Amino acid sequence: MSNEDMRGQLLAASIHEIKNRCGLMFGELDSILDSLTLTNDQQQHVQQIKSESQFVGNELVRILASYKSLSDDFFINIDQHFAIELLEEVIARHTYTTAAHGLSFTLDCDEEVSGFFDNSILFIILDTCIYNSVKAGAKHITLSSHEDEQNLYLCITDDGPGFPEDMLENDFSQGSISMDSQSTGLGLFFANKLIRSHQEGDKLGEIRLSNQSAPKQGAKVTLLLPL
Repeated sequence: MSNEDMRGQLLAASIHEIKNRCGLMFGELDSILDSLTLTNDQQQHVQQIKSESQFVGNELVRILASYKSLSDDFFINIDQHFAIELLEEVIARHTYTTAAHGLSFTLDCDEEVSGFFDNSILFIILDTCIYNSVKAGAKHITLSSHEDEQNLYLCITDDGPGFPEDMLENDFSQGSISMDSQSTGLGLFFANKLIRSHQEGDKLGEIRLSNQSAPKQGAKVTLLLPL
C-alpha cells in the first residue's frame, strides 16, 4: 500500500470515528435536556450548539470527499435518483439549522423529475450552498429542480443579499481568497470539482452562480447534471 493510500485511509477512519463520537454526544445531550426545563432563550442556545455541531460533522464529510476528489482514481457511485427524494432528505438533514437560525425551506419539484448522480456527493454540495446562504444572513431558501433533454437542474435560491459582483465576474472554480468576506471560496471550489466528476459523453457537471432579478433579491446557485 502506498503512502498516499495510507494517508487517505487514515483520514477516512479518523473522520468516521469523530462523526460517531459526535453522534454519541448528541444522544447524551438530548438525554440530559429531556430532564431539564429550559427557558426559550436557553433552548435557542441549545439549538445553536446543535446546529454548529451538525455543521462540523457535515464539514468533516466534505473535507474527506474533497480530499478524495484530488486523487486520480477518484470513484463516484452514480445511479438514478428522483430529485424530490434528494431535496426532501436535504431539508430533513437541516432540522438543527432551521431551529437555530429561524430558517425556512420551500420545495418546488415535480415527483417524476430524476437524473443520474451520486447522491452522497450532491448532499455535500447542497449542504455547502445552504451553509453559505445561512452565513450570508438568508432566512428562507427554496430548493427546486427541473430537467430538459440535456441536463437535470437543481437550484438553490435564498432571500439574502446575493453574491457580490466580483464573485460573479471572477472564476470561483479557482478558489479565490477574499479578505473582505474572510472567505476562501474553497467550499464552492471543491463543490465544483465534485460536481464535475459527473460526466455524460463530453459533458461535465457544472455550477452556475447568479443573483435573482428585481423585485426579488438573493443568491441563486444552479447545479447542472448531464443526462
